Amino acid sequence: MALDFSEGLPLDAVALRDVAHDFASQRLRAAGAAADRGGNPPQGVLREAGEVGLWAPNVPEEYGGPGVSALCQVAMMEELGWGNLGLALGIATQALCALAVHRAGDDAQKARLLGGLCGAEEFTLGALALTDAQVADGEAGASPATADATAGGWRLTGRKTFVANGRAAEVTIVRARGEDGERLFAVGRGAAGLRASGRIDTSGLRALELAEVELDGCEVPQEACLGAADGGETAAAVVALGRTLAAAGLVGTARAAYEEASAYARSRKTFGKPIIEHGQVGGQLAQMRLRIEAARLMVYRAAGDLDAQRSAKVSSAEAVYLAGETAVAAARAGVQAFGGYGFTQEFPLEMWLRDAVGGRLAYGTGDDQLMEVAQAIAAGV
Repeated sequence: MALDFSEGLPLDAVALRDVAHDFASQRLRAAGAAADRGGNPPQGVLREAGEVGLWAPNVPEEYGGPGVSALCQVAMMEELGWGNLGLALGIATQALCALAVHRAGDDAQKARLLGGLCGAEEFTLGALALTDAQVADGEAGASPATADATAGGWRLTGRKTFVANGRAAEVTIVRARGEDGERLFAVGRGAAGLRASGRIDTSGLRALELAEVELDGCEVPQEACLGAADGGETAAAVVALGRTLAAAGLVGTARAAYEEASAYARSRKTFGKPIIEHGQVGGQLAQMRLRIEAARLMVYRAAGDLDAQRSAKVSSAEAVYLAGETAVAAARAGVQAFGGYGFTQEFPLEMWLRDAVGGRLAYGTGDDQLMEVAQAIAAGV
């Protein structure tokens, strides 16, 4: 009962998707389940993903990567999300870091960083530190990290939260505000004043390492600064790609729940017939299928905007909203289809439900995304 949407995809997207599916089936499913039970993110699996070519496939060929389209990346991410959403988001962080470097960095920075981020050279695990932490417990706002120019470079001060791969990363892309606007910095592991906290404990996405990163007067050289201040344009482009990739991963998680629930509903019998023949169960599965198809089309639209170099601010917000709602609804319906068994750890449905809720919040709440869409409507977009 697997849903196959390969018809119409370009050959390179199908090829990358197939590699991702094999890796998800052979490694992510088991490693993600073990991490969910034990709470220790399997960093070694992220390295293995790089070895099979799943790190930052958006890196251009001149820097060692395949330079694939956004459509190829979402085809890959759906399969990784089908395997384990937490690990999928950890892998996707490589592409987001690579986009920041490629968009804002100079030729020397690209040559120094991109090969490692895509795994063409010595592997460089990346972390993305965009979200500012609250100044103190109970405060409503967050104080943005600051960047002050020094004689030899920059001094970074602030706290970042929900940093994927934050403790294990060799390079962390940090957003900070200087006197002339927002800038991005590639901060190497071991930089003085850079400290990653213990793992943030979450109820879902437990295979993804999330940490707080503190910048305590962190001194970095001039070459760590990725270009001039651009008012957050590069960060916005990274967020648009991040939302699109997260949406694809959520579609994959929804598909996993659909496949598990539909197979169970065909084999499980009550009152002398498979439970799928009972109207309520069959109707729920039909809704799951329709929502997954609709969410995937929205993800493809956002990828199309990215590939055409159109603004994907609205389409990526729409995609991650719809995919998040779909994944949560599909996992919940899957739990219900299994009855009491769906709430046990014998089956993966309850983990997928927790992961879907966490992935739903990866790039803002649903209210945030709906507000962006409403603002676009008000502006006549």
